[in-house]
Amino acid sequence: MSIYSQNLTINYSDVDSDNELTNKGILRLMQEVAGCHSASLGFGVNDIPKTGLAWLILNWKLKVFYRPKTSTAITINTWVRSENPLFSYRDFEVLDSENSLIAVASSKWILFDVNKKTITKLPLHVKKKYSYEDISVFKDTWNEKLKEPDNSIFVFDYKVQRRDIDTNKHVNNLYYLDFAIEALPEEIYNTTKFSNVEIMYKHEAKLGNTLSLFYATTLNNEIFITIKDKNTKNIYAIVKLYK
Repeated sequence: MSIYSQNLTINYSDVDSDNELTNKGILRLMQEVAGCHSASLGFGVNDIPKTGLAWLILNWKLKVFYRPKTSTAITINTWVRSENPLFSYRDFEVLDSENSLIAVASSKWILFDVNKKTITKLPLHVKKKYSYEDISVFKDTWNEKLKEPDNSIFVFDYKVQRRDIDTNKHVNNLYYLDFAIEALPEEIYNTTKFSNVEIMYKHEAKLGNTLSLFYATTLNNEIFITIKDKNTKNIYAIVKLYK
């Protein structure tokens, strides 16, 4: 079972004020399907107490072609594209009932040993469970190592709340996109729905940490939101948005 498919319906919580599927909504749905795929192979969230292993995401790259509305029926296909001893790459495509592409995405994951609290190489018994498809949704390679632009300016601080924490005891990866959206200038937020999103996760933020958000634009009209620790200046994540 190299390509895993699931039929879903877009929820009200995944659309914006225009009743259109948001970037966070798309990523949430993709993440859910990826979790279901891993669960079907014995490596889902509910299997962690038994396996001692959890998948953590390092990167997202998303491209949106159009934005359907609430209650639209969709199909999400996902597959593991490649792996090395430390990383696995998983791609996605989202299709409507007429088989038209809504969005595609690629992602990069690591395996975390929850007992030793460290990244671990992919064990042979894990590799054997997953099949691989040499199909990439993006023709060109993408830069996984985003860098904070030199012209970044401070926007605001945010203290991590209880509601931000997931089962891995750190800030849920999708919330960094929420933080980035809040850092946008009002005129950009009100006029632009970004069709391309890239996210790089570098460190995990935990309950009580204070995040400092910085905003920058480039000559190519790309927007970078850098999310750092207020005290240590360590980068938690960088979000890149463009049309």
